[in-house]
This record gives sequence, structure tokens and C-alpha cells, in this order.
Amino acid sequence: MKKNPFYLKEIPVDAPFCDREKELADLISYAKSNINVVLFSPRRYGKTSLTKRVQNSLKSDGTLTAYCDLFGVTSVEEIAGRIARSIYAVTHKNQGMFQKAIGFITSFRPVLSPSPEGGISVSVQTAFKTDGLKILEDTMEFLEKFIIDVALPVHVAFDEFQEIAEVHNSIGIEGILRQYIQKIQCSFFFIGSRRRILLDIFNDRKRPFFQSSLNYELKPLPHKDMVLFITSEFKRAGKYINEEDASEICQLVSNHPYYMQKFCFFLYEEIDKKVTRKDIAEIKAVVVESERVVFESILQGLRTKQINILSALAKEPTAKVYSASYMARHNLRSTGGIQQGLNTLSKKDLIEKDYRTGVWFVVDPIFVRWLIEMSL
Repeated sequence: MKKNPFYLKEIPVDAPFCDREKELADLISYAKSNINVVLFSPRRYGKTSLTKRVQNSLKSDGTLTAYCDLFGVTSVEEIAGRIARSIYAVTHKNQGMFQKAIGFITSFRPVLSPSPEGGISVSVQTAFKTDGLKILEDTMEFLEKFIIDVALPVHVAFDEFQEIAEVHNSIGIEGILRQYIQKIQCSFFFIGSRRRILLDIFNDRKRPFFQSSLNYELKPLPHKDMVLFITSEFKRAGKYINEEDASEICQLVSNHPYYMQKFCFFLYEEIDKKVTRKDIAEIKAVVVESERVVFESILQGLRTKQINILSALAKEPTAKVYSASYMARHNLRSTGGIQQGLNTLSKKDLIEKDYRTGVWFVVDPIFVRWLIEMSL
């Protein structure tokens, strides 16, 4: 049997990619023009995969590309360390450039060790003890000097950039980063899935990054393109699905890129040669169940009132969440509690308001199905 053409993990840069030709072209053009970009979308829309494809294309043209994942950072020292590590990680295979990085970025020392997956793993150790903001400032100053010295086009991607807002003295951190990023002659991408927090960093006039970057939203995949991708990938791998069934899958997952890949991965593994309606119904249940632990974990971090609002919006998205009839139907007791709940759930990127219609809805389409099935 041929290899499953769909992916549960990050899609490799050389694997077939559904659509995104315009987005890829746009982002490559912005990077080459040294434009800073805020790339945002709901969780698991393919931002990281797309960014790495952008960087892979830039790399082939001679650009030095650094990828810095800020997920889970808890201190300013850790932010600085991750920035330093991203530069060491991209230069360690080039001895001359690696030595330049070591010579310039003196706030951290690189540590190279064998990786469990093979190859080399790069980590860093603090070179000297100092105040957290000072070590970040030193690291950014050293980064600026390094980029000037290498005399190459440079692209830096900060994934899950909104995480810095959760760190103590986040405004001070933003101020230092903004001070240097506006001077450094390269393109920075700021990527994130907790969109309200990320966009507040760049669109609040009281914050250092206000209007410093281009906002670029990654939207759901076009339905027709997704259907074509599914049918062609099944065919390429020696199995068959018709357009009607592929379209039903897209509707079931609301054209969500990750869930499309996951649904089709399980479906490809399940069938022998040809997809049937029964197969789709069975895999729908498998996909929902596969996310159960994640969804239960989300609910464990919420209060009862917030869960009630989430459940209500899953069953009945509405622009009239404060109406007496809606509150009565879903046992929502006070308008004050609703307002606080909407704010919390929105910050967690669990719900979103369509600003054209005013309708509040649950962002994750499979979470919606699970909430309804659980009658929460």
C-alpha cells in the first residue's frame, strides 16, 4: 500500500499543500521587501507550515531564515534565550557563520548535542547573570550587529508571539523588541493563534508595537480547492473518493485545514480502495473522539458559567446573546456574567464574533460537534 498522503503532524515543506498559492506568494514578497507581518488565524490553520514554506523558498534564494518558537515562555530570560537559540540553530552547520554568531551574541553560549531524531540539537546557556530586560536588550543589540555583519537577506519568524503578553513586565519586553526590530533591516513575521491577544499587541495605540506591522489573516481554505485536493490526493495514493463525499468531509470540518487532514488520514487508513458513505460516518465519530482529551482539558480550565456560554453558542450561535429568550433557553442567568464569560472565552480564542453580522460562535468546528454530542 502506498504511503498515506495526509498528515496528523506539521506538513513537510516538500509535501503537497492545499491551495495557499496566493498567501505563499504574498508572504514571500513581503519578506523580500523587509515588511513585518502579523500572521494570524484560528488554531491549526497551517500558519507554521505556511511560514516554513515561505522560509524554505527564501532560503533557496540565499536568505538566512531563523524560526523562533515562543510557545510556553515564562520569563524575559527565556524569550532572549529562544531568540539566541534560533540564530545558533540556523547557523551551526556553517562554521564561519556559526563563529560569527558566537562572536556577536555573547549573552548566551550555544550547546550542541545529539538529537533523539538524529542530527544535532541546539540549546543555549546563559553566559552571564544580569537583569532580565537587560539580557533581552543585549541579545537584540547583538542580533542587530550580527545581521549587519553577515550582509545577507535575513528573515525571522516568531511563532506564538502572543505568549510574550503573558510574561511579567510584558510591556517592557514589547518595548525592547520594538526598539530593535524597527531598526533591523530584515523582515519579521509575528505568528499566533490566540488572535485577540496577538492583535491587541499590534493594534492597541498604547502598546509599543502599535501599527508597526502588516496584519495578514489566514482564512479557511476555499471549498472547491479543498475538494479537489482531497480527491487528487486519494487518487495519487491509489484510492478513490468522489467529489460529493469529499465535499461532505469539507462541510463536516467547516473547511478547517487541520481537521481535513486528520479526517482524510483516518479515512485513508480505514478503507481498502473506495470511500463509502458509511466510512465517512464512522470516521466522523473517530475524529471527534480523537479530540476528546483536548476538549476535556479545555473545559477543566473554565468556570461553570463560561462552559454554559460555550455550550449555548455551540448549539445556537447568536448576535442576541443578551436577549431574555436566549438566556432563558440556555440557562444563562446574568448579563454581567455573560459579558465576563464572552471576554474570557474570546481571549482564549474559543469563541469569536463575526463583526459583519454580530454573531458569536465557537471557533473550532469539531469542538462544536463534541459539545453538542455531550449536551453540555
